[in-house]
Amino acid sequence: MSEEDRWYGSPRKLQVFALGIMTLYIGGFLCIWIAAPTLEFEAYPTECPEDSQNCTRIGPNPYRGNGEVSIIVNASKEEVMEEINAWVNEQPRTQIVTESLQVGYVHSVFRSFTWRFPDDMLFHVECDNGSAVIWVHSESRIGVSDLNVNDKRVLNFAEHSETHEWSGNACEA
Repeated sequence: MSEEDRWYGSPRKLQVFALGIMTLYIGGFLCIWIAAPTLEFEAYPTECPEDSQNCTRIGPNPYRGNGEVSIIVNASKEEVMEEINAWVNEQPRTQIVTESLQVGYVHSVFRSFTWRFPDDMLFHVECDNGSAVIWVHSESRIGVSDLNVNDKRVLNFAEHSETHEWSGNACEA
């Protein structure tokens, strides 16, 4: 049986095919990286774009995410910020871009497994009547749909916040 008659063709054709696939992947990866650079948010977003399929928000103007307006916990602002950072750092392919305890703000970037599409996830924490109020906003930078990844991520954080054992300390501005 000659090399041309084998099911995979010649070793040379297999090498060219593999090189072509790798070139397409690396080219696509670079296009995504260039098209979606990490940008600083000047302020916490006030809402998701209308009819968006790649944004989820728990906070004022809730969008997807079960329509919750906020996550309320009995803990200090410092404790909540530490737990947000710990939760983000436990997630795969994440990076904290900006954080400020004084403002109660965390901006993190989550990247998808295969193509490394970036999703920005922002947290805002403030004190209200001794409780910590958390708002969460997660949005894809590029694309039309996120296949519900942002919604699942926000709901995962909300569930984590509800099941976490907080100290019960009063939140003070």
